[in-house]
Amino acid sequence: MPSLDITEKCPCINIFKLNKAYYFKHFFDDPEIFRELEPYYEKASYRFKMASAGARNKVMKYLDRKGFDPNIIEDAAPVEIGKYQNYGELLKNSIESYPLRDKVVLIMKNMVWSSKLWQWVLKSRSISSSICTNRVHTRHHLSKT
Repeated sequence: MPSLDITEKCPCINIFKLNKAYYFKHFFDDPEIFRELEPYYEKASYRFKMASAGARNKVMKYLDRKGFDPNIIEDAAPVEIGKYQNYGELLKNSIESYPLRDKVVLIMKNMVWSSKLWQWVLKSRSISSSICTNRVHTRHHLSKT
């Protein structure tokens, strides 16, 4: 009979500190979890926002009790891409995006999507080499989920 490891955590959820607030994106299969976190949900951006460290701590404790592994990212590495390129899939998996001159700046929700973004950027060669070399080293503790 196989043993059940009850200490196994669900996916890591990266919570980003951006402009004095905290954000994360995650789809919850369990409607009970979503209902509990719904007061923090920004429907227009498809993300959760906690305006204070106290609210962030409350959400992190709840996620931990539900078996998730919340992780705070305070200095995410943004990436610039060409403003007129097709980046819809990347946008859906970013925690934040904003225009900057003729570029769009994206902050991806996790390491998997950061890696996909870098592959896409380097393949399309749409950004300058100086940006690539300055931003290619993202924080080592970003999750791989």
